[in-house]
Amino acid sequence: MHITMKAIIRFSFVLSLLCVVALSAMGSLPVKPIKLKAGEKATIDGITYQLYPKKLEAKVIKGDTPYVDEIQIPDSVVNDSLTYMVVEIDAKAFSKSNVTAVVIPASVQKIGAGAFEGCNSLDQMTIPMTVTDMGIGLFAGCQNLESVTLQENLEKIPNSTFAKCTNLHSFQFPANLKKIGISAFEGCSDLNEIELPSSVDEIGRDAFKDCTNLKDIKLNNGLKSLGSGVFEHCVSLKSIELPKSLSKLPNDLFKGCSTLQEVQIPNSVKELGSSAFEGCADLRKITLPSSVIDLGSSVFEGCTSLEAMTLPSGLEKVPAEAFKGCSNLKDLAISFSVKSIAHDAFQGCARLDSVFVPNSVKEIGSSAFEGCTNLRRVQLSNALKVLPSKLFRGCSNLNDVAIPNSVAEVKDDVFRDCTSLTSIVIPVSVKKLGNDVFKNCSSLQEITMRSAAPPKISSDTFDKNVLRYATLYVPSKDAYEGEKEKHWTKFSNIVKNNK
Repeated sequence: MHITMKAIIRFSFVLSLLCVVALSAMGSLPVKPIKLKAGEKATIDGITYQLYPKKLEAKVIKGDTPYVDEIQIPDSVVNDSLTYMVVEIDAKAFSKSNVTAVVIPASVQKIGAGAFEGCNSLDQMTIPMTVTDMGIGLFAGCQNLESVTLQENLEKIPNSTFAKCTNLHSFQFPANLKKIGISAFEGCSDLNEIELPSSVDEIGRDAFKDCTNLKDIKLNNGLKSLGSGVFEHCVSLKSIELPKSLSKLPNDLFKGCSTLQEVQIPNSVKELGSSAFEGCADLRKITLPSSVIDLGSSVFEGCTSLEAMTLPSGLEKVPAEAFKGCSNLKDLAISFSVKSIAHDAFQGCARLDSVFVPNSVKEIGSSAFEGCTNLRRVQLSNALKVLPSKLFRGCSNLNDVAIPNSVAEVKDDVFRDCTSLTSIVIPVSVKKLGNDVFKNCSSLQEITMRSAAPPKISSDTFDKNVLRYATLYVPSKDAYEGEKEKHWTKFSNIVKNNK
């Protein structure tokens, strides 16, 4: 039969009471009623406890006087002739104190939230195997903590356990660990490597965010879930191989990892979240497997070294700002599966030389190619109904572009500041052109109209210099010169086109 220490203590307590009662009955001792208050406080040998007489258990709590130096917690304490087993350390018990070391006995089963938070003199700690319940933020802000040994049977590192432990250089993960909580190691700026055991299947949001010295990451096969921003701003990370067990790369996963150069994305991944690689300034090349069918907004925004991109064959939408500011992107292949390109998708891709938009694309958002200063040639989809505002604004080298016959409206500023554009053909399908469509198009010399009926324009659709110096070719001079609102009549040179 297995008899625990707790059972022995309780038996001894009951036996003592029986002896007292027996002696009193014989007249040897007077009978005194025993009154024990649940939760009574007591300070014993410099440590304050909450006592629970009914269970004969004790909890270490924050004392009236802050704890200092080395603290050795006993496995049991005696108060008023009663022996209490020390089973718990209360939340915030040692927080922001000047303890240099705390020895935790094997009797302790639970440690509350933030128990050692902000203990800046604490440099090492061992958690015994008996602890089965750990609160959040246990060592958060312990700036001098260098070494921690956790119990091997631990399955979860709670949220913010080691957040901002700026001196934690390395860490041995328990062999049976399954989950790493939110912000568990966030701001551990001296941590330089991690190797996860094969048991881990989930890493919470921001778990290793701002670990600015983290260079070597070994993720285990079997890892199924990554929270957003797990490695955000890990500015020393240069390469990483992702396990085949992942199906999604979450939002902000590698955001701001400015020295990241190489990432291997497995073909199990179907989705890349918003800003997953935003600001990865050294990322030159990345291959998106054919399994990827969804990209989040700003997914590669600010990847200023990225040179080439082939969009996967199952992708239907290029999201907003997906490649915004990718100033070295030169080679772009848009797959025939793509149906829409959202606003600012390729804004500021200054090295793009030519773009082919397949006929599968039915919609393009505003400013999709704005500021692509090296873009010379564009072939647009014949399924487009509208050219959105600022589509090619600031594309100062653009000189070869045709408005598709499907387009009914050209919105504001579409070709604004396209200073190399020399000619444009406006098809019969176009019924309206917005404001400043050709503003500052200083090289525009020929505008050819295919519609006999003049499309609707505003007073500033064309730049004043274009009105003065360019030639407007029209099917019928009478129709354009007799236009009711007199905007077309501002052209100095209107010529009947006999072609």
